[in-house]
Amino acid sequence: MDVIVLDAHPVEDVRIARHINYLSDNGVNVCRIHYNYTDESAKPGIFSQNSVKGFRVNRLSLQGKARTLSFMGYCLGHKILAECRRALDALDIDPGRPSVLHVHDPLLLPLAAMLVKTSLQNSRVVYDRHEVYEEWLHFGRISIPVFYENRAKRWISGTAVVSEHHLETVRKLFPGSRVIAVPNYAASTAYDPEVIDAKIRQVEPGTQIHAVYIGSLNNLADRDVDLLLEIADAAIRSYDNVTIFVGGTSLDSDSKMRLDDLAGKHNGRFRFLGYVPWEKTVELTEKAHIGFLLVRPDAKYWVKTSPNKIFEYLACGTVPIVRADIDHAEELKDCSLIFDRTDEDGVIIAAVLDLLGDPEHLQQYMRTARELSSDYTWESVACRYIELYTALLHPAGTYQP
Repeated sequence: MDVIVLDAHPVEDVRIARHINYLSDNGVNVCRIHYNYTDESAKPGIFSQNSVKGFRVNRLSLQGKARTLSFMGYCLGHKILAECRRALDALDIDPGRPSVLHVHDPLLLPLAAMLVKTSLQNSRVVYDRHEVYEEWLHFGRISIPVFYENRAKRWISGTAVVSEHHLETVRKLFPGSRVIAVPNYAASTAYDPEVIDAKIRQVEPGTQIHAVYIGSLNNLADRDVDLLLEIADAAIRSYDNVTIFVGGTSLDSDSKMRLDDLAGKHNGRFRFLGYVPWEKTVELTEKAHIGFLLVRPDAKYWVKTSPNKIFEYLACGTVPIVRADIDHAEELKDCSLIFDRTDEDGVIIAAVLDLLGDPEHLQQYMRTARELSSDYTWESVACRYIELYTALLHPAGTYQP
């Protein structure tokens, strides 16, 4: 069995890497065809990721929204099919072998359908649906991802969603598809338990406290950068042992100016890092005592989610500070500060300051987060991928790699 991963995510996307590494570690012949329209530094052609071969197609000729619109059109044409065939040849994929086309981006679903119709007739399409796209509207009334889904839905044999709460709806959207949930849990092997446990043991009055957020910083979308910076400013002014680390991309101009102003104001205790590689993100999260995930209360896209970030915080014994609609909120309440869209900013800021001012309470939350993380491991759910592939390609028996 071959698994061909098709995606247009950032080069170091965590879910893509976890998925590919899990399959490879379990004896599946997996490769990645990556359509890159965001990273200027990534080279096209054959590449290797954790000893897994891949092929990258760059679409970087335009800038800004023009590049995105161009890529959207490219995904509907025949040029993408021709370039994908060249990638398959370069990766030595036998078109006659049973295979899975595992699609991580809705824009690439038409490509998968074209491949099954013309080149890989023994293949099945599995669609990894990361978002609630039917609620993600563009131009006021339509969902562009759903448009691409509708173009290819009859070719989708299996669908993976990130939350158990999405199963029923997605079964209705793709009635001919087997639907499974593979939540965005953290891979426990990615983190250093000695570093994390030492951090928790050492919390006491006067301990240097680190807070972290690495992710989207677009205040014009759904992230509440304004609140993040208000919390950071208040925490640094209130406590001389707190340092805040913020990194990420997708900056709007106003947020960039405010980040730079805060960094200048607090003389090294507020650090804006810009783009942060995955390895550095892991290091920062392992050493952090609290971590943020804040969604704007007025965001139109307020839906139930299974964020990577929350489960990474748990694995690192880092207390999640959350304003969002997340899975397992009831279970997480004993080790997190979780707020709804109706909670006032002042209430959230005060709660964070209270936690930072109570080392004993903070340490207990960190211990509880670390203990709870064992209930939400990537290894416990990733096996569902292979079970799905086996059901689609080998329905009469069990697949042996």
